[in-house]
Amino acid sequence: MKPIFLFFILGLVISCSGKKVEDIYQGNLEDLIVEEFIFEKDSSTKRISLEKIISFQGKEVFVSREDQGYSLFNVESGKKEFSFKIPNEGPLSLKGNGIAFQVFDGNEFVAVSSQGNVKQYIDGELVKELDLDWTEYQSRMIFQMSDFSDNFLKIGSDRYQLINNPFDIFDEKKNVDLNYKKWLVEFDLDDGWICASDFSAPLGEEFSNSTSASSISSVYNSLEDEFYLIFAPSDTLFQIKNCQVVEKFPLQSKTELKYSPGLFEQNGKKKTWRNNPESASNSGLLFDSVNQLYIRKVLVKSEETQPEITDTRKRRGLNKNTYLFMVYDLDWNLKAELKTIYEPGQILSQVVSPQGGILVSKPEQASEDKYEFYKIDLSRFQ
Repeated sequence: MKPIFLFFILGLVISCSGKKVEDIYQGNLEDLIVEEFIFEKDSSTKRISLEKIISFQGKEVFVSREDQGYSLFNVESGKKEFSFKIPNEGPLSLKGNGIAFQVFDGNEFVAVSSQGNVKQYIDGELVKELDLDWTEYQSRMIFQMSDFSDNFLKIGSDRYQLINNPFDIFDEKKNVDLNYKKWLVEFDLDDGWICASDFSAPLGEEFSNSTSASSISSVYNSLEDEFYLIFAPSDTLFQIKNCQVVEKFPLQSKTELKYSPGLFEQNGKKKTWRNNPESASNSGLLFDSVNQLYIRKVLVKSEETQPEITDTRKRRGLNKNTYLFMVYDLDWNLKAELKTIYEPGQILSQVVSPQGGILVSKPEQASEDKYEFYKIDLSRFQ
């Protein structure tokens, strides 16, 4: 009787897991719009690029990223409340070019330069400064850091975690060393470098000339003190703590995601790189602390216009892009896949709403003096 009993249990497990997959909600992102939100653009604001929410003077505000600086916007009125930009000269300026910036609670702004100079500002005033040991970075022709949102994270008093991007356009053999280990580093403002990670990218050598191979999105769960990251052309999610891999596992998707190397061409000394329009690409991770949900944004398809333009900077806004917002619970079980399409010239940006759910930019902006968002309600997936 034992074998029959085991087969019975196995059948129950398979049947339950199959039902779970079927229960995953699939629909359009626009079907969950509940309201609109408008940010006011004054004459000093060229564009609004929302990153996150921080506490400022006892209340929550949106952070908008700007060139060498940032602005803070009221979460209720959408009006600007503070703005700061690092000056090019003088005691507040950086030694070298700025390569990483981020804003934290209490209106703290930290910047890292191409020479390892780190400055900490609070309310626009210089508070602390440090010169990191930059020997290893100086040995490379070019080096980048990925500082958007949780890629640059404050993890303690004057202690920070930062994602490296080792894509090197001058490397003659391969532009990304996929055996590179130090994707993530920590430093503090007293002792400098604290630790560096020791894991490789979960990608094959065919990605060694792909810009997406060194592109990382990350998310911090402040409720559980958990940090996760994912490479753009991969389903493998890494949980990191103190520069060490705590766990890694594949993320579930109901839609089949295919990852392909980017398109690389070389004609003599001239090189061009661009993303493969047929390849999926992770382009963002978010944490909704109100509904206690993770959101993963995936570019699943691009339809190219003007393919003769190969410069990645000039190609911005030239594709028709199809995105999926994948919603996961706290254990990273998939709850929903929400589809949206942005036509050529339309740029999708998003940020978590202070009331829960997410704000996504309207495909069509009616006025140059305002920046309009839709609020997406995710409460049904709790």
